[in-house]
Amino acid sequence: MNNDEELFPQISQWFSSLNTHMDDTAANISEMPYGNEMGAFTILLVFLVLRTVFTKIVMSILRRVAKRTENTIDDEIVEVSEKPVNFLIVVIGLSLSINALELPNNWTNFTDPLIASLYTYTLFWLFFCMIAPLTRALFTVGNRFGRKVNEDLQHFSMRTVEVIIIVIGGVAILEQWDINVSAFLGGIGLAGMAIALAAKDTVANLFGTLMIFTDKTFHKGDWIQTPEVEGTVELIGLRATKVRTFAKALVNVPNAKMADSSITNWSRMTNRRIKMTIGVEYRTTADQLERIIARFRDFLSNDPNVERPERVPQMVHLSDFGASSININLYYFTITTNWEEWRQIQSDHIIAFKKIVEEEGSAFAFPSRTIYVDNPNTSIMD
Repeated sequence: MNNDEELFPQISQWFSSLNTHMDDTAANISEMPYGNEMGAFTILLVFLVLRTVFTKIVMSILRRVAKRTENTIDDEIVEVSEKPVNFLIVVIGLSLSINALELPNNWTNFTDPLIASLYTYTLFWLFFCMIAPLTRALFTVGNRFGRKVNEDLQHFSMRTVEVIIIVIGGVAILEQWDINVSAFLGGIGLAGMAIALAAKDTVANLFGTLMIFTDKTFHKGDWIQTPEVEGTVELIGLRATKVRTFAKALVNVPNAKMADSSITNWSRMTNRRIKMTIGVEYRTTADQLERIIARFRDFLSNDPNVERPERVPQMVHLSDFGASSININLYYFTITTNWEEWRQIQSDHIIAFKKIVEEEGSAFAFPSRTIYVDNPNTSIMD
């Protein structure tokens, strides 16, 4: 038997002897002047000490036990439950202290629902803290069975359950004070209609969130473009989607508007396009043009960074006679969709194309204008 298993019976025996000692002490104190007050203070002080003992001893044992397992879910549950359980110990001490005071009925009408509300609050606080680790555990199990769920849906699920826990907890606390929530909401009348109208946009945003997840329009980290904003998705919330623009500003777009907008998801590109026009001088001969075009096509066909023409278009053609140049149009796609890599490939290609043009004895044209002046010899008569 290891040390942890031997320590649990010892702690249980210690709590039992402490309880017996407290009962005897309370009985003796109650016979003294101001005995109830002293007994109540003593009980509260003992439970404050118990809270410290729980934190130092019991939680350390639970942490060691949790670390022996392969998963981290139990470690998270132990961590998040520490504060609610500590608060529960204080509430228990406060409850016993109030009972020791033997307050009159007009006081207990207040203290009883107060203590009940504190117990309810602690319980729902514990539930609220456990939502995140339990949700991650459920989705982890789903991922292992091949049903991978993206991080945005996990976040949405956690926020939804948190809202439900808060609402149910609030209703339960109100019930402790004999407040009929159903009758209260039903009696709001015209105010309820006003609240419903005010919440119309909130409901629309919630449905917009569901549509985004259902259609899988975009995920966290995607580069999207809408009529309102272009940038990277940082968070899909219950009400709005946070988009970080390329100017590093954060824009909140309501999900109802996002669901109704046309959205371009650039992160789902299969390839990136390069489109450019190269103008060569008019003195370039037809043979030179044919060799330049052939070498351009050969260069693109042998470049491992360029997608094969069997998959996507790859075109190099003379396009038109420009004002100052004969124009060659290039239209092709890179394999990578990474923006920085794409920019580097395009830069390398520009240098390679310039070398090809120069090696073929031609040059790039630039805007120019030729002016012909007719200056005949004429005589000026007075």
